[in-house]
Amino acid sequence: MGLNFEEWVKLVWYYNNALGRPEKKKFIARAKALPPLHQNFDLPPPFVLHTECPHYWRYHLPGETKEDFSTRLANNLENLILKEGPETIAVFIAEPVMGAGGVIPPPATYFEKVQAVVKRYDILFIANEVISAFRRLGTMFGYMPIGAVMVSPQVTEVVYSQSNKLGNFSRGFTYTT
Repeated sequence: MGLNFEEWVKLVWYYNNALGRPEKKKFIARAKALPPLHQNFDLPPPFVLHTECPHYWRYHLPGETKEDFSTRLANNLENLILKEGPETIAVFIAEPVMGAGGVIPPPATYFEKVQAVVKRYDILFIANEVISAFRRLGTMFGYMPIGAVMVSPQVTEVVYSQSNKLGNFSRGFTYTT
């Protein structure tokens, strides 16, 4: 997660403020992912909520297929969103393959189902590409570890169009500036 988390928080909150939705601040991450690994340090912050880990082998119910498991997790995510209030949930963040939780690839239809849920409630989706890069799951394609925050045209247009009203979206890391 590292320094990118700080950038995501700032960008997502700026984006929602620009859209006149200042109450849309909460992040949803998955159990066993990087954000929950900080609980002994009074972290993650209170605006980070958690939903289930998509580890089929460990967490499926007796007789539950991978398809059924994915559907159950998507339904549970939706129930969490409804319990908290969709107007307060800004983003769902997930590693395509969970690294810190044990190199866990989700079932094939998991992300399709989860994306349908977050889209229904106008919640952004962040793919935290940690383990699926730099030869960890295939070909080496980079020369050194780097961090990047890539943004969809939807978010870019809102941030750009509102920067005169809200001020520039400035960036810089707490411990590297």
